[in-house]
Amino acid sequence: MKKGVLEDLEPKLVWHIFEEITRVPHPSKKEKKLREWIKRWAEEHRIPFKEDEAGNILLMKEATSGCEDYPTLVIQAHMDMVCQKTPDTVIDFENDPLKIRIVDDYVTAEGTTLGADDGIGVAYGMASLISEELKHGPLEVLLTVDEETGLTGAFNMKKGFFTGKYLLNVDSEELGKITIGSAGGGETHYTIPLNFEKKKGWRGIRLSIKGLRGGHSGVDIHLPRLNAIKVAVSGAIFLRERINLLLRVIDGGTLHNVIPTEAVCEFLVPEEKIEEAINLLENWKNDIISKEREKEPDMKIEISEISEEMALTEKKTESILDLLNKIPHGPLAFSKEMEGLVQTSNNLAVVRSDKEKIEIFLSSRSSVDKELEDLRKKLKILGEKYGAAVEQGEAYPGWQPDPDSPFLGLVKKIYEDILKKEVSLKAIHGGLECGMFLRLDPELQIVSIGPEIKDVHTPEERVYIESVGVLWDVIKGIIENMGELK
Repeated sequence: MKKGVLEDLEPKLVWHIFEEITRVPHPSKKEKKLREWIKRWAEEHRIPFKEDEAGNILLMKEATSGCEDYPTLVIQAHMDMVCQKTPDTVIDFENDPLKIRIVDDYVTAEGTTLGADDGIGVAYGMASLISEELKHGPLEVLLTVDEETGLTGAFNMKKGFFTGKYLLNVDSEELGKITIGSAGGGETHYTIPLNFEKKKGWRGIRLSIKGLRGGHSGVDIHLPRLNAIKVAVSGAIFLRERINLLLRVIDGGTLHNVIPTEAVCEFLVPEEKIEEAINLLENWKNDIISKEREKEPDMKIEISEISEEMALTEKKTESILDLLNKIPHGPLAFSKEMEGLVQTSNNLAVVRSDKEKIEIFLSSRSSVDKELEDLRKKLKILGEKYGAAVEQGEAYPGWQPDPDSPFLGLVKKIYEDILKKEVSLKAIHGGLECGMFLRLDPELQIVSIGPEIKDVHTPEERVYIESVGVLWDVIKGIIENMGELK
């Protein structure tokens, strides 16, 4: 039997399960193969489980002897992963396993996201159910679907699916920090009909943006990183202010919770202006690459001629470029209570265009419900002003910190005993499912922890090997000391 890439890493049980997970495709909304694998695994290990209509799975284990009066602990993680790849990587995320490897002190994947967010959390939960060294009270391992693209599993979970009053979310990404709050959020979808005309005496240009750093639209939104769609729009507007320009196509971004790393914008200019247009764009390109080199050292901007005759009208071109220019991207407000924490933000996430329509997808977040509501109202008004049909799904709630929670006190004590130093508490601008679980049970006490994971939602995603063992010790300590909460 072929030796696993991670076979020699400690803790062996956690790494073995995680490696198995990387071999089973599990993109957001398409977790069926992983769900089936988990259920087979549960049957093999004689672990009782149940599944709800949304596809969420609850694995259960009775208390070991002497721990029957411990309160039930829920260990929670999500099954789906964000699937991103480098331009030259060939992979079918719905059918192919990931190619994982060890690089220095990290586990990563070749040319793709690793899925440690949140495959490693799933592995911790499953490992806790079959570890022979643990003495524990009743355990419930709650594994949700589609966290990354709408928290669908948590949204559709019914009250009573899990029973524990103490929930350990394993979906954080910094060792030595305990997350006690997160932002709420919601999506906005614009659809605008398009009308094309055949233009004789015009020539086509393609403007392509590649190599941006991207990142998580919550966790990384405050970092000095560019949005590829915004860069492409700025180039088109720069040229439009100097030469007549008719838009043909604009596409960019992949997922609502990823800062776009690539975009393509195609347009026509008068035939006699083609050389001037390309020269102007080359000057713009050199200027922006020089200006943004520190932010985006690998940014590539390609300008090329294309053979096209169809384009949008001048009015529609102006309308779409102006709308994309006015859509806010990045932090819009910062917390007054926690220095450096983004309070409200918006991500211009995806633009797709075809012969009939252009679609624009936005992702908004805020830890203040009123600010989120106001932002989404403004985005609706903005889209309608430019003739868009606007759809806005139900927003998910934020998770308000409870610094006096006895469960938090227990987790912090155990974490610090193992780490031998003080552990910090934080709230994040990213979205977690915790607010949804509190909506099901307001008495629930929740904390979130995780190992050290870098560059989530990008092909550079990697997990620090040593941190996985440290966090496993923390999780075992929490499990074994739940009796303190009796």
